Amino acid sequence: MRISPFTFLLGCGVAAGYTYYVVSDRLAVANAEIAELKTVVSRVESELLGHTKYTTYITVGKQSLAEQMKLLTATVVREEGVTEVIEKSVLGLSSKGTVAIWYSVEYSFGFDLRPDSYDVRPGPTGIEIHVRRPRLVATPAVANLKYQVLSGGLFTDEKGAVIRLYEAAAKRANQQGMAMASEAPVVALCEKKLTSFLRDFLARQPGVTVVPAITVVYR
Repeated sequence: MRISPFTFLLGCGVAAGYTYYVVSDRLAVANAEIAELKTVVSRVESELLGHTKYTTYITVGKQSLAEQMKLLTATVVREEGVTEVIEKSVLGLSSKGTVAIWYSVEYSFGFDLRPDSYDVRPGPTGIEIHVRRPRLVATPAVANLKYQVLSGGLFTDEKGAVIRLYEAAAKRANQQGMAMASEAPVVALCEKKLTSFLRDFLARQPGVTVVPAITVVYR
């Protein structure tokens, strides 16, 4: 069967048009997929940046910790009590008396956050604060002093004993505070104060979406 030139040209035109349509459709699909992929990549990059952006603020965070050192103290209030037995002998006669005092003491603990005394740096699992162990950062405040004479003696001076106990309360509280600084609950409270402040500071910075775990490493 012989095909006329017109029919041949017409067939070629139809085939070319169909091919163009198919190619154009595939190009449109490919372009849409590329655009979607770019959107996904951009979103992932943004998320990854948000996950690591905190590292750019670590130095600023360290400065902020130092500036807020006084506000980062952990306060512990305890009720204390002391009982003393007084003995006195006059002309071979022995006399005893007993007095007790009670008072509350406010202890303040914290870290040494002077610039050269600690460091904040990225660690294998997040952020590490390298610092010395917490310490008593202020003189304990003794308040609400009360006393009671539990028993009086014939020759004993109970009021004088109470005055001596009052005077010794501040010294006793300071010694107690230095010992308390190494107690696990006090250390944990100080760590929580420090890490919570740094976490909140970093979370408020522009572009930061995730703040990793913050741990305290003692020097």
